[in-house]
Amino acid sequence: MNPKKKICVFSLSDRDIFPPKDMEFAKNWLLNKGENPYYFREKKPKDGLPSSSIVLFSFDGRIFGQATVKEDVQEVPLEEQKQIEKKDGFTYKHKMFFDPSTVEIFRYCPTKKNITERLDKKFAQLFTYLNWEQYQEILRMARRQ
Repeated sequence: MNPKKKICVFSLSDRDIFPPKDMEFAKNWLLNKGENPYYFREKKPKDGLPSSSIVLFSFDGRIFGQATVKEDVQEVPLEEQKQIEKKDGFTYKHKMFFDPSTVEIFRYCPTKKNITERLDKKFAQLFTYLNWEQYQEILRMARRQ
């Protein structure tokens, strides 16, 4: 296990690629991520996410899945930025990769409100870092253990 490993919640929004309030679309998006990079427009996790870090995904105020980081955040080369902008209409400045074999969709999707009440943990707008105990409690809520 990587001693620099971190745990972070990514808060996804319907302003990106998701239809509003469509949790099934978000789950399928994560399941189908595969070897494709995860792109960031402007902001990226400020403390970085080295290989073997864990990312939980949140959409519509609920934690719905997780994946393990394969490659830390890196800059998107200018030529790739131009290609993506032409194709998708967005400029992405950073990207990272997840290990597709580690993608997990949770059976239950705990709400951020329930997590905040239980753990006294507030969520940032885009990225929220967790400690090991907070992560374990969220897993218990998501797996109902």
